[in-house]
Amino acid sequence: MKLSVVVPVYNVEKYLGKCLDSLVNQTYEDLEIIVVNDGTKDNSQSIIDKYTNSYPNKVKSFIKVNGGLADARNFGIQYAEGEYLTFLDSDDYIEPDTYKNMMKIAVNENCDLVVADLQYEWEDGSKESFKKEGLNRVSDDDLKNLFLSPLFAWNKIYKKELFDKLECRYPVGMWYEDIPVSLKYFANIKKVGYYKGLSYHYLQRNTSIMGSSYNDKMYDIFTIFKNVVKEYKESGRYEQYRDELEYLFVEHFLVYGAFRFLRTEHYKELMNVGFKTVREYFPEYINNRYLKTFNLKNRLFLFTNSRLTMSFWHWYLTK
Repeated sequence: MKLSVVVPVYNVEKYLGKCLDSLVNQTYEDLEIIVVNDGTKDNSQSIIDKYTNSYPNKVKSFIKVNGGLADARNFGIQYAEGEYLTFLDSDDYIEPDTYKNMMKIAVNENCDLVVADLQYEWEDGSKESFKKEGLNRVSDDDLKNLFLSPLFAWNKIYKKELFDKLECRYPVGMWYEDIPVSLKYFANIKKVGYYKGLSYHYLQRNTSIMGSSYNDKMYDIFTIFKNVVKEYKESGRYEQYRDELEYLFVEHFLVYGAFRFLRTEHYKELMNVGFKTVREYFPEYINNRYLKTFNLKNRLFLFTNSRLTMSFWHWYLTK
């Protein structure tokens, strides 16, 4: 097998068929599909069984005790036999030529990583779908551009050998588990490829983990990024990627993360930790050269959101 696809499954019977259809109908055929039932409580396993019976040489089914998304991914990785590795969340789906196009780039250009574009879609149709570039090309260095791009695990193809060598495993029991693995892998690759074409359909649903309201796990983002900085300093890569890490702190604590914090009843506590953490690690963050990549609306929000105005923004975002 050239490519292994790990699909964690938990209570997604409504979406699973569409996800697995998009995999078994890929025009790239040299792949294995590793479906991990993470202790699901609905009828997802009966759906999985239909695909293992219909595609016994392609779909592999595993059942484990519930341990969360990170644990299910880690479980699937150990059974992956492909030269390359990728992930697909079980409520999402991909275009038929996705892996053919990405693998062509990976093999022909000897890439350690290939990134593809994605599209946000809302389950209830409340918002218009929009496409987002998988590689935000801001600088001339695509390796640095990776840091300014979505850090998701799933719109990417990895070299399995390097993934294992770096001991890339997702932190069990934590939210934002994609971030530390992505940033660890990014810092150790030599060549990234980019498939500029719609590939991954990312479903936004209110019942998902990240779509829910306030949860104590929101604080995990601060621990995650503090650990990332610690690892970069220990590996001697901190100065090389300091500006990019600074940007990520601002993005996740004071802009996109702030939009989420401010919609909860605990917004003051979350925002205060965000302000404190950014200023502790990057006191001159306002001069970061990448802040210009935010659109005008987000720049205005960044420069006007403060401890004095957060109550206004909470009201505005929840009215």
